[in-house]
Amino acid sequence: MRKVILLWIATNGILANLIFAQPIQPSSFEKKILVIPEGQSRTFMFTNRLGVFYYGETGSPNSSTFQGLSYLTEKILDDYVIELNGVELSRTKAEVQLVGDKLIRSYKSCSIEEEVALVDSLPILIVRLKSKQKTPVAVAPLIASSERGQAFTLDWSSADKILHINNTRVLVQNADNNSQVWIGVYSYPEGEYSSGEIEPFNQKSRLNQSDIFCPGKLNVYLESEAVIFFIIGNSKNEVLKIRNRMLRKLNIELQKPRPQIEGVRQA
Repeated sequence: MRKVILLWIATNGILANLIFAQPIQPSSFEKKILVIPEGQSRTFMFTNRLGVFYYGETGSPNSSTFQGLSYLTEKILDDYVIELNGVELSRTKAEVQLVGDKLIRSYKSCSIEEEVALVDSLPILIVRLKSKQKTPVAVAPLIASSERGQAFTLDWSSADKILHINNTRVLVQNADNNSQVWIGVYSYPEGEYSSGEIEPFNQKSRLNQSDIFCPGKLNVYLESEAVIFFIIGNSKNEVLKIRNRMLRKLNIELQKPRPQIEGVRQA
């Protein structure tokens, strides 16, 4: 069972409109919507069946050392930043809806919608972007770190279009053994990687800014819809396998010239 720890608990499968041919009908309990107006923020938490947790702010950058994406005993991702034409999307300027087990931010000034959710059956955080205009966007993962990148291994796979990031000093304690944690950042349509810090980064709003490492950006062309996957695995190979399982769930074929998915097509 997944939980949204705020005002209610949701039990339905996420992204039903993408994954299932016949969407599961939500219960009357799940139809309840909490709306947080622009300029306000509330904390929320999602969790799935695999020990993945996402704790954050609805209307501001994550600001607590406890917030971010965690797996079992370790925090992996502090936050992420979305840039539109080189300018950071400010969450303080978004109206937010918490609907069942997903969060929806609506940026009315630029007609962008951001949907955030966890996947029940896979260790993946999904950020789905929708736009009425064709525009380039960049997504920058902010990795939880006390070393400012000194203990990280980065690998951009040009073949698979995945940015692999590994904190070599972090081990997750499982029942059987201790294993390293990798996070893979992937987008559909597929994007390209550019290194370097993001601008302006809005450092002053992040209380734990010294614990953040930014490995660069994943640049994506947003035609009408784009999906960003933050995938957790114990190796690059496992991240790739989980990515492929997710694409099969969404009925995406990488070699297909123009995949016909609801609202998602190749730029």
